[in-house]
Amino acid sequence: WRRREALRLALTQLGCDVVPGQANYLLFRGPAGLDAALLRKKIAIRSCANYPGLGEGWYRTAVRLPEENEALLDALRRGMEELSWR
Repeated sequence: WRRREALRLALTQLGCDVVPGQANYLLFRGPAGLDAALLRKKIAIRSCANYPGLGEGWYRTAVRLPEENEALLDALRRGMEELSWR
């Protein structure tokens, strides 16, 4: 639970909209193209653009070990800068 909450808070601080839930993954909205920007950094997040009711800019990521979550957050920061997300 603590890892999930820490990741949720960090995503929120980055400006992402995080959907409440209980699963071991988080659904969030960020800039379009974020999945491709992260993949170039060898980090994968799941695009949820094809989910009913969602669209471009919606993603899902697993809650992992603290060091893996931190690597994800570092890549998200760089990816958002690359995409000029504010």
